[in-house]
Amino acid sequence: MFDLQDFIGSCKHFVGAPDGAKQVLDLMSGVVADAEGIKSAVVPGAPGQAIFDLVLFRSSDLLVLNATVPPHFATPSHNHGMWAVIGIYEGQENNTFYRRSGKGLEVVNRREIRAGEAVLLGSEVIHAIENPFGFNTLGLHVYGGDVLAAKRSMWNPSSHEELPYEHRQMSKWCVELTKSRSVV
Repeated sequence: MFDLQDFIGSCKHFVGAPDGAKQVLDLMSGVVADAEGIKSAVVPGAPGQAIFDLVLFRSSDLLVLNATVPPHFATPSHNHGMWAVIGIYEGQENNTFYRRSGKGLEVVNRREIRAGEAVLLGSEVIHAIENPFGFNTLGLHVYGGDVLAAKRSMWNPSSHEELPYEHRQMSKWCVELTKSRSVV
């Protein structure tokens, strides 16, 4: 059975290790198989709101979130500036991965992360996410730093210009992208 305090304690223990991100991935891979246990320990976001990240633990070197990604939600390209382990325990998160090129960003890979799966994103990763379903996707996110306070980038979905990450603008773009994808 999933125990939130044990999970956070293990993440705190792993975060400073040379292979800490890999250890968190291994831990997460086992944890996301217990969707009902996670749901009994954390509260998902309210239906109909933009992405809702419930902070479960926050320090300068570790952030643990419970993320609720609404139906058909989409983000523009962005980075975290640190490693991240994303575990999905309900629904699916589709990722498009990019790299910088002479023309801005170019797609290098796509990956669907389904319920019961986890992925490790390196500190250099640039990605965009989407929820392909008409119901919430639920996930645990662990970051090797305080992603909420970190200096990072986002890319304008129209001009593809790289800009400093700014939460209010990112949220606006997410709403626009989500509306453009939603099924009427």
